[in-house]
Amino acid sequence: MRRLNLILLAIALIFLIWILNEVGWSTLGRHLIAVGWYFPLILIPYGVVNWLEAISWKYLLPPPVIRPTITRLFILRLGGEALNQLTPSASLGGEAFKAARLQAGGVPWEDATASVVIHKGILVLSLALYIFLGLALAPFLLSSPGKGIRVLLLAAMGLAGAGLLFVFVQRHGPCGRGIRFLKRRGWCPQKLAEKEEFFTTLDERLASFYRNHPGPCALALTLFFLSWVMHGVEVYLMFWLLGSPLSWAQALALDALAMLITSLAFFIPAAVGAQEGGNILLALGFNLGVALGAAFSILRRLREAFWLILGLIIVARER
Repeated sequence: MRRLNLILLAIALIFLIWILNEVGWSTLGRHLIAVGWYFPLILIPYGVVNWLEAISWKYLLPPPVIRPTITRLFILRLGGEALNQLTPSASLGGEAFKAARLQAGGVPWEDATASVVIHKGILVLSLALYIFLGLALAPFLLSSPGKGIRVLLLAAMGLAGAGLLFVFVQRHGPCGRGIRFLKRRGWCPQKLAEKEEFFTTLDERLASFYRNHPGPCALALTLFFLSWVMHGVEVYLMFWLLGSPLSWAQALALDALAMLITSLAFFIPAAVGAQEGGNILLALGFNLGVALGAAFSILRRLREAFWLILGLIIVARER
């Protein structure tokens, strides 16, 4: 799987370079120069995004579990998300890091792992809600919605279904049942069988949290949804700095659809190529032009690079 991910990454990089070459480097340069010294403003929305998601994570650590500060959770999320995006692990490489660092800070391993698993499910559900918001706005904003919207709607329904299934399974002892199933058929590795007690406890933590703490779950979902809306604010700011301001509805719809396309390429590290291609197609759909779509993609990549580098520094220091 890792080898396949790396092959897809190489293909995506070639595709990305081809796209940018077709647009024209001089044209892209003119757009980016227009941003100039205002570039640091672009970094702010994602900082707010990570802050909101850190708060939502804190609500998934119920008392009497030791709750790290929001600053600590902010730092761990930056490190974990950097690993999620840069490692060929289908956006899961940083989850073990988050759980391990929580445990190192005094949170029991089962609670740390449960909080990470629940947070991942809430992420998918909140993203699906955000995408449906974008799809509701898109027919009024795209030049010719056509079949493309129907395809994206089906993809969004698939994403929402996967999120609901993920949450449903968490409430019905998936780990213990899986181990018992493997044992009955003689397929269970010894190392996995030795950890059955841990996984049974994890199942109990997951099920009891959803059952006993619906309020924090709803609050975490709301905060996560607001964090996605902040991505739309980022899009609005970027196009304003590029000299082609959008309406708030356009910014939200464009970003939500871009997030859907990016999520479909979860198996490619950082969705290289897929994100750029999707942004350019959406820019055409919103009558913004290829060059502007490519410039927007580069700005978003530069923002990602700043926070990813910061995340990797955090990972290095934590180890």
